[in-house]
Amino acid sequence: ECSKTSEGICYRRKEIHQSPLWRILVDHRDTFLRQYERRFQESHGPLPGGTEEALERLLRCGDPQYGLTLFHCPDCRVKMALPFSCKQRICPSCSSRRAEDVSERLLERLPLVTYRHVVITMPKKMGLRKRFQRNRRLYRQTSRLLHRLMCRWLPAQVGCHRNRRDEREKALPGVIMAVQTFGAGLRAHPHFHCLVTDGAFFPDGSFWRLGAWNTADLCEKVRTSVIQSLVARQCLSTDTAAILKSWPIERSGFSVFVGDPLTLPDEKSDIKRVLRYIFRSALPLKRLGYVERTGQVYYQDPDGPGKMWPHAVDFLADFVQHIPRARQHQVTYAGYFANALGKLNPKPPRTETSEIPEPKRASRITRWAALVLRTWAVDPEKCPKCGKLMQRSRAILEREELRRLLRALGEDKYPPRPCSPPPSDVNADDDGTDPVFPDDVNQVPPDWDSWNAA
Repeated sequence: ECSKTSEGICYRRKEIHQSPLWRILVDHRDTFLRQYERRFQESHGPLPGGTEEALERLLRCGDPQYGLTLFHCPDCRVKMALPFSCKQRICPSCSSRRAEDVSERLLERLPLVTYRHVVITMPKKMGLRKRFQRNRRLYRQTSRLLHRLMCRWLPAQVGCHRNRRDEREKALPGVIMAVQTFGAGLRAHPHFHCLVTDGAFFPDGSFWRLGAWNTADLCEKVRTSVIQSLVARQCLSTDTAAILKSWPIERSGFSVFVGDPLTLPDEKSDIKRVLRYIFRSALPLKRLGYVERTGQVYYQDPDGPGKMWPHAVDFLADFVQHIPRARQHQVTYAGYFANALGKLNPKPPRTETSEIPEPKRASRITRWAALVLRTWAVDPEKCPKCGKLMQRSRAILEREELRRLLRALGEDKYPPRPCSPPPSDVNADDDGTDPVFPDDVNQVPPDWDSWNAA
């Protein structure tokens, strides 16, 4: 969506600005942060580290009030202003672009073999998922355990000639594992998505396919390894571990799903779909709804009944549980795809020094405009008049200059919206009287008064 002024400057909105998530954060972020310890710490655990910064950056994603970049077209003299992105892993908009970028890059580098989509799920029983929710380090520790298990188990299942059994011990499968903490409706659902080669690579580079997968045996090994790891880390008592091991594997809650074989390059689109799925965001914006007059939030699930939160602070309590820890990798490349081996990112061969300069390597970083084009089929740098790519002029961050530009664009004020009520007990008196509406429940982001001061 674009708006024009008499000066010839266009402003192109971004998809997250004025979305239900943005409006929820504007209305109830401060109230949620103040009330979290009293309302949600017992049920959800301590507030994840970096939550305040993540919500602040998410609030500014796509908001022109916090800065713009100017572009111009030298042919038709059209100028365009684009707001900034937060580029966070929890942001539904930015994470969709990164998922598109990663899947596109991997398809160009994956070996032309057969792959399987494997999903390993942790059970609800004995409060196992709650332990992951309260100790977020378990996600990374368990993912390391699982990809080491896959790298040992899968080559052992590959059939080969008896003269090559020594080589089979050194064979490696290719594993791409993504940690996901969420299920439908943002419920706590720790599980691990993997794109695994349907076989193993031997030391000579040959690929031996597995064929049939013994899912029950793999699930039993996953259960044994995870339980032993939790006991060793003192996250599970020995009595509880004994109970979990005593149940039949089909009733234990541990599950391993193995998808149909997918072969490159014949089923390239299906593999790309799997990659985008395992790198997806926790919350699709198109399925989220927000009723401002009541404060209710609802999630529309196409495959189920959906979910309704009685108030936005309850939704935010579930949402922040899926903010990744700072500097923690959510995607692991293991086995034949390990970064140390360089199979997916090969290093250029060393050449002897000569007078001929070596060609520059292509950058691994994809331009953000290209990610927007891949994901939303809209080029943000394309001139709306002639269709050519515009040139970057400069960024505007100074408050007075930004205020003048937004006033000329007609974007200096937020659109009027109904006031959203706070939670029922946000400001209740000790005598049990009805709660009153605090003054800080407003419709604009924090610090906006200082930005818009005359």
